[in-house]
Amino acid sequence: MRLPTTAPRRRSAASSRRSERGAAAIELALLLPLLVVIVFGIVEFSIAFNRQQGLHAAAREGARLASLPQSTTGEIRTRVDESLQGVLPAGHARTITVSPSGSRPCQGRSGETVTVTVRTDNDVVVPVWDSFTVTLTGRGEFRCE
Repeated sequence: MRLPTTAPRRRSAASSRRSERGAAAIELALLLPLLVVIVFGIVEFSIAFNRQQGLHAAAREGARLASLPQSTTGEIRTRVDESLQGVLPAGHARTITVSPSGSRPCQGRSGETVTVTVRTDNDVVVPVWDSFTVTLTGRGEFRCE
């Protein structure tokens, strides 16, 4: 004797979608903080990298001017500050070092090298993560004429 079989009950498409809606919300809630950290981390790294490149360019510009025997340390610092406009926020602290030191770094030093170094602190702030400070350094070196 054969027993009657019943076909398995199938869920309707609407009820299937309803049950998946809650799963998608939970997945979003779990992954959203990680996504926010990654996106803001990329943005903060990009800002720091851009500033680093700007510091290098400003230091090279200062070193190029410093390689001339008639240039003074004040003129070199002014050139570096002008080159940093738009790279660092207004009033942002920076340290400019010219080596060899003296009022005219390349006077009487033909063939030697002059180095200009620019340092600044950069705050890295990522939501849901701790903020920290990184010191960025730009360096330019030229031979004295």
